Parts: sequence; C-alpha cells; structure tokens
Amino acid sequence: MYKKAILIVAVGVFACLFWFWAKPWIESPARFLQVGIWLRPLIMFAVLISAIGLSFLLIKDFTLKILTSVLAGLPFFFVFGFNQFYLGAFVLMILLFMYAMRNIQAETGGRTKINIRVIMQRGLPRIVTAMLVMISFAFFFSPNIQASAKNKQLPPSFKQVIERTVDSFLGGQVENLSPQERQQIESQTVSQVLEQFTAFLGPYIQYLPPILAFGLFLILQGLSFVFVWFAVGISVLLFWAMKKSGMVRIEKVQKEAEELTM
Repeated sequence: MYKKAILIVAVGVFACLFWFWAKPWIESPARFLQVGIWLRPLIMFAVLISAIGLSFLLIKDFTLKILTSVLAGLPFFFVFGFNQFYLGAFVLMILLFMYAMRNIQAETGGRTKINIRVIMQRGLPRIVTAMLVMISFAFFFSPNIQASAKNKQLPPSFKQVIERTVDSFLGGQVENLSPQERQQIESQTVSQVLEQFTAFLGPYIQYLPPILAFGLFLILQGLSFVFVWFAVGISVLLFWAMKKSGMVRIEKVQKEAEELTM
C-alpha cells in the first residue's frame, strides 16, 4: 500500500509545482517568447502527465485512481481561485481522465507483454487534453485578458506579436537608418497598426476572451503530440527506475484469448 501512496503523493507534489509555475506563464504576454517563462512549466507538465499515466497503469483500485485525478487538479484552485466555470472544467478533466484510465486498461489487458511506450501512447493524449482544458479556462479568466475586454483594449500579447511582425517587415528597409530613427519609425508603425486593429475589432473586443482561450487550446492541442512524445520518454525512464528499485515487478501469468471462427 505504501508504494501506491508514494505514487499518489508524487502526483500531488508534481501538480502543485506545475500549477504554481504555470500561473506566471498563463498570465504573461510573452508566454511563447521567453524561454525562462515556459521551460519550467513545460518540463513539469510532461513529468506530471507521466506520473498520472503511470498511476493509472499501476494502481488497480478505481477509487485510488479517482483520488489521483483529484490531486492532479486540486492545486489549480489554490493557485487560480475558485468559480463555477473552473468547477465545470475540473469535472470535465476528471471525465477525460476516466477515459484515459479505460484506454490504458484496455491496452494493458490486450497485451501479452508489457510495453510501457505503447501503453502510454494510448492513454497520455487524453490526459494531456484534460490538462489543456484547465489551462484554457485559467487563461480565459487571467487578469490581462479580462481587463482587455473590460477596457475594450487589445491584450498586451497582441502588441508583442505586432511589434515582432513590424520588426521583421521593416528590417531590410530601415537598416541604413540610425537606431533612434529606426526606433521612431517602428513605434509609429506599431501604433498605427494597433489603432487600426482596435478600430476594426472595437465592437467585438468583449468576445475576445473566449476566442483567445479557445485559440490557445487549439494551439496547445496541436502541439500535444510533442507533449505526449516527451511524456512517454519520461514514463519509460520512471518505470525503468521503479522496476530497478523493486517498487514494481513484472510477473508472467496465463491469459485466455478470444478467437474468431467460421
């Protein structure tokens, strides 16, 4: 029993670290631009979903699996607060976790030889999606996004994207100018582009939070194969370490199989 407790507690600790590190990333306008902001949450994200996947594989008791699922999401409320939408996202996360449990169980039961890589590839995508749902809701209610909608202004991330685009577009045309002149032209261009975007999107800015949150979800979901690939590698390493330490062992058993006949 203590081995299961260690695994469950590990999931809780990893979840605390992940959500604590994810908060600055979610609320930062430069979330995709600065390595120092996204690297720690990314690494801990992969470690967390690996630990969740292994707990679903190694723990047979359904109640303990649900407890593990709850611990993976519970720190979210301490970091981001509580509202009814977060509660709805949390319930959806648990349901997706249950789907992942079924996939892992089906893959494990249908095999004659334990292959952690294949088993995790079957179950981790649903775990990743469940976590991304929570991240998207946290982004939707982040102060910057809500303040932008309330003040009818574009989010700071828009300005950063425009600045980088203008810098790339004007790069070859202003390279012969002095740094002061180049900075002045870029600032004027960015201001004009922002004014045009604000004028065009003005009536719809109040709808930006859900659009941006859904957009972030689609972006991260599109990158989910990277998260899964990274987490599968960590799962293989963690399982190898647990097997070497004697925490888990593989036993050979007799299995019955169905066969189709005509």
